Amino acid sequence: MLAAGTLSSANTVLFVRHTLIVLALVALALLLWKIAYALLLAFGGVLFAVFLRGLAGIVASWTHLRMRWALVVVIVSLIAPLVAAGILVGPTLAEQLGQLGDTVSRGVERVRHYLEQAPIGAQVVEMLTGGMQNGGQLLGAVGTFFRGAADAVIALIVVLVAGVFFAANPRLYVEGVVALVPRNRQARAREVLEAVGGALWLWLVGQFVQMLAVGVLTAIGLLIVGVPLALALGLITGLLDFVPFIGPLVAAIPILLVALTADLQTLLYAGLVFVAVQQIENNLLTPLVQRWAVSLPPVLVLVATIAFALLFGLIGAIFATPLLVVVMVCVKMLYMEDVLGERVDVPGTRG
Repeated sequence: MLAAGTLSSANTVLFVRHTLIVLALVALALLLWKIAYALLLAFGGVLFAVFLRGLAGIVASWTHLRMRWALVVVIVSLIAPLVAAGILVGPTLAEQLGQLGDTVSRGVERVRHYLEQAPIGAQVVEMLTGGMQNGGQLLGAVGTFFRGAADAVIALIVVLVAGVFFAANPRLYVEGVVALVPRNRQARAREVLEAVGGALWLWLVGQFVQMLAVGVLTAIGLLIVGVPLALALGLITGLLDFVPFIGPLVAAIPILLVALTADLQTLLYAGLVFVAVQQIENNLLTPLVQRWAVSLPPVLVLVATIAFALLFGLIGAIFATPLLVVVMVCVKMLYMEDVLGERVDVPGTRG
């Protein structure tokens, strides 16, 4: 009788313990969900730190400087060209960006004019603009836009500052993460984190090459066919190319609207330039880059981008692909290698 009571008491204690663990995990998940925006900004800082450390590693190998001094050289070397570019093309670019809003507005008005020529088009225009007839709603939309722009600038500053701090002393943060892992798995945790950093560096280099090529090709193509503000449109297209699938589609909108302010022939040529650049990227640039960088299944990239955009908005879409890189490295090393015992190719561990 006493043994049965003892067993029942032990089961009760075990049940209470498991219940508390589950509640703690649920509370932790809710907390992480609440601070998801801050965590994504921190991940952006990690990305920038990986970029800085990668460049600093190259500088250190060439100059035999210590890593800290190589990092200083990299930061100065990044700032100097930006300042020089600002001096040389900054006024022209700033002028074009300033004109872009008015030009896009004229393009929208021209689209509206064409749509109103047909009864169905007129109904579409009425539905789209019906919610903006009230001046207060329009002012509210403008205010929301500027608040969003201010938030984006603040987020960018946070990412850059956090990235510099992470890059200056990465071991501090790596060891902080490793300390959360059981002692017998800490060595493996360091290997995984090192592989994640290597994979992110390869992905960043490949992405930078693609963004630069897309931006330059778009600007040159639009300039050749006579689209106004080609430099600004090329810059926007290159930056938006950081977000797969969604970024190029968004970039096409101002290109076509600006081209429409000229004439329909220019609109056609602009569309052909956009399609040609996307074909070059998809069929030439991306395969070449993925030969030595990180190869990601396009379907997974698309699903991850849409899912993170729905969950976390724009910032989720921006960081969806590099987060997918992290997940793939962890799955390969922690599941396929450690659990299944398979030998897999992990990009971050390449020599």
